[in-house]
Amino acid sequence: MGDKERSAPLDDSAPSIGAEPPPDDEPQGRVSRAGHAPRPQRPPRRGTSGLLDNAIGNGAALIATWFNIPFVVLLVALGAIFGGIGGLVSGTIAGPGVVSRFDMVFSLVLPMPVSMSDLMPNVSFPAGGMVGGLIGVFKGGLKMLEFGVLLPYSLMWSQDPLLPLGATLGQIVSGLSIASVYVLYCRVVEAGRLRVTGARRPSRREAEFLEPIIARAAARMGLDRRPRLLMDDDREPNAYAGIHHIIVNRGLLEALRYDTEAISGVIAHEVAHYKHGDALGLAWNRGIAWPLYLLYELAHRWQSSAVYWTVLLALVRVLLWSVIFTIRFLIMPLNSRHWRRSELRADAEAREAGYGPGLYTALTILGKNFDGARNGWDQSILATHPATELRLELLEEPGRTPTLEGGSTDVDHGPPASRILKD
Repeated sequence: MGDKERSAPLDDSAPSIGAEPPPDDEPQGRVSRAGHAPRPQRPPRRGTSGLLDNAIGNGAALIATWFNIPFVVLLVALGAIFGGIGGLVSGTIAGPGVVSRFDMVFSLVLPMPVSMSDLMPNVSFPAGGMVGGLIGVFKGGLKMLEFGVLLPYSLMWSQDPLLPLGATLGQIVSGLSIASVYVLYCRVVEAGRLRVTGARRPSRREAEFLEPIIARAAARMGLDRRPRLLMDDDREPNAYAGIHHIIVNRGLLEALRYDTEAISGVIAHEVAHYKHGDALGLAWNRGIAWPLYLLYELAHRWQSSAVYWTVLLALVRVLLWSVIFTIRFLIMPLNSRHWRRSELRADAEAREAGYGPGLYTALTILGKNFDGARNGWDQSILATHPATELRLELLEEPGRTPTLEGGSTDVDHGPPASRILKD
């Protein structure tokens, strides 16, 4: 934008939506075979598919949180480290002495019925060196994986064959119960939480501009109840859907120059998220893994506050690194894949409702030249949004072949003010 430094409040110069277009045709009821009058179809209510359509991500969150996966990860790492060290020195003249000393250290670090000899195969003793170290890493990690996963259940089985089944069902019920309470909490406090973080009710002019857009998009998508509108004065061009609300940043209106078609496309995308209960699904997933996410947030806060406390920072990393590893390399990748599919689904639904050109324009303005290279773990595997170019491809109208350089817009909107349109 040429004047993005300037504040642009909604005033008389801001375009309004103009005359209200005629309402969309209501869905007609089917005529019965007996010739009776058609029965009017009831518009579908907002679904809760968000609770059900992320089975892989929810399953990963349940298993990782309630079946001690961070502890298993910690055991595997310790087994690999000690097994690798033992295998590395086992072929040398000092091997037996070093292994015996490390056996004492290992018993202090991990007071469990496992010794160094359990972590090293016999072949590593004559081999030693790098080969022995690699064998020790593999054998030690595998042994501790078996120990961490199977030993608790074997101990329970020895006491009562039904005890492992009862423990498994108890863990599942605990996870789902906490998730249900967390979802209820999110639904009840959403409005207050959003206001605490900066959202507010729309002004009269904002409501006159945006609420008819939301109502029209909800009607086209067959919703009998539309989401409530909240505004945020943040200048970042963004809009996102909550469980009950759609929040629009002032920065989005300014970046799109109050273009009704483009803004309608973005809002239709968010209404599609609302329709499918995607925010509800996010809360459900967070609730299932709530204990892990709590530790994950604490670890990040402690690390940021302990920058100058080297010992404390090292302690936090040692104690909580397995939690961070589990979140970042197991739970988040599987969920990010689902959210990328949800974004494409919302784009497709907005296009089917007639908002494809507007959403295409918005993505072109906000995403052009700002996607960046999608390399690295965070930018590629953990990304919650597909590449903008792939989203534009989905929105292309049949018979039109936009150029790669200019997209589908012929108007120069100036430089974009954001890296990417976020949900």
